[in-house]
Amino acid sequence: MRDERGRVAAGLRGVVLAVAGLALATGCIGQPQTLARPDIVGTWTEGDTGTLLFKNDGTVVATNLAEFNSDGDKVSECSGTGEWGAYPDDKQAEKVWTTVCDGNPWEFGGSRAHPNMRRGVGDPDNGGTQILSRK
Repeated sequence: MRDERGRVAAGLRGVVLAVAGLALATGCIGQPQTLARPDIVGTWTEGDTGTLLFKNDGTVVATNLAEFNSDGDKVSECSGTGEWGAYPDDKQAEKVWTTVCDGNPWEFGGSRAHPNMRRGVGDPDNGGTQILSRK
């Protein structure tokens, strides 16, 4: 009986490891990413949460970017033009900031093939997140 339980447990561990590996490989689990400035330039959007257009000249255009209250509920939208920058530097950026709309910084995640940027919304203890994907 013990030997059978050990084989079942080993089999379950194998399944769990395989599923976790597949999720990481396909980008289903957000992984921290670093992006160079040219990889940031372009349009980032997702459904009804709005769009950020990063231009190579350092300007950013926000269109209907969702804004949230402390409960993490969408309460309004922001549009406008401002500036953006990456840090710690343009060669290996982990985050990006903007001077338009509230809610900095945006952190990079996703997978190398399908990067996204995300920022916390609402009370940090609730773990709300707004995610935009590179288009």
